[in-house]
Amino acid sequence: MVNSVLRFVHSAQRIILTLSILLPTSCSHAKPTATLEPIRVQYSFATQPWLVSLNNCAGKSIVVSELRAANFQDPQSVDLVLRFSQPDILTTPSYQIGKDDLIVIVNPQNPVNQLTSDQVRGIFTGRIQTWEVINGTKTQVQVWVFPPGEDVQQIFDRSALGGSPINSQARLANNPTEMSQVVSKDINAIGLLTRRWKTGHLSDVFTVASGLPVLAITQSVPHGVLTQILACLEK
Repeated sequence: MVNSVLRFVHSAQRIILTLSILLPTSCSHAKPTATLEPIRVQYSFATQPWLVSLNNCAGKSIVVSELRAANFQDPQSVDLVLRFSQPDILTTPSYQIGKDDLIVIVNPQNPVNQLTSDQVRGIFTGRIQTWEVINGTKTQVQVWVFPPGEDVQQIFDRSALGGSPINSQARLANNPTEMSQVVSKDINAIGLLTRRWKTGHLSDVFTVASGLPVLAITQSVPHGVLTQILACLEK
C-alpha cells in the first residue's frame, strides 16, 4: 500500500515538473493582442444625427466624440471633424457623408404656414417686430437663434440675412433640443433648425437652404481604418 502511494506521488511530481517546463514555452509563442487606436471625433450639434452611422461604420474601433461649435473645431487635433460647410472654403481634405436642409420653424398653432425670404429677413433683423403684417395679430415676434459660432447659424446669416445683423432682441438657444422646446411652447416664437432635428411639434415655413453638405473633415489624406470608415459613411 505504501509503495503504491509513493509511486503515485512520484508520478504526480513528474507531471508537475513537465508542465512547469512546457507552460512558459507555450506562453512565449502566444501572439500579442492588437490594441485598437481610438477614432477621435469633433462634431457640431447639427451633425449629431450622423454619430450613429459613424459608430456603426467604426466596427470594433472605439469612437471618442466631443461636441464643439464650428468656430472651435480643430481638424489638426483629431481624426475627424463633422460639420456643415462648403468644401471650397476648407484647407484640409473633406468628404461628404450626407446632406440636410436648413429651415425656419414656428409654433404649430401659429396661423402662418409660409414666409417669403423678405419676411424672414425682416423678422430676424428686427425690421418686422410684430406678427401684424404677416398674420394680422399685433403680438410681438419672439426670435430665437443659435450662438454665432455654430455652423447652421453661420449658414443662416449668409443665406437668409445676407450678412445683416440679427435683431438685438433675439434670444439664444444653445442646442437643437432647446430650440425645439422653446418654439413649440410659444405661439409667437420663430427659430431655425435642420430638418433632421424637426419634430411634429413644429411647423416649417421657409427653407433657407436645401441639401446642405454634411462633411467629414480630416487633418490629412486618410489611411488605414479611417479610409474604411469614410468609405462606409459615404455610401
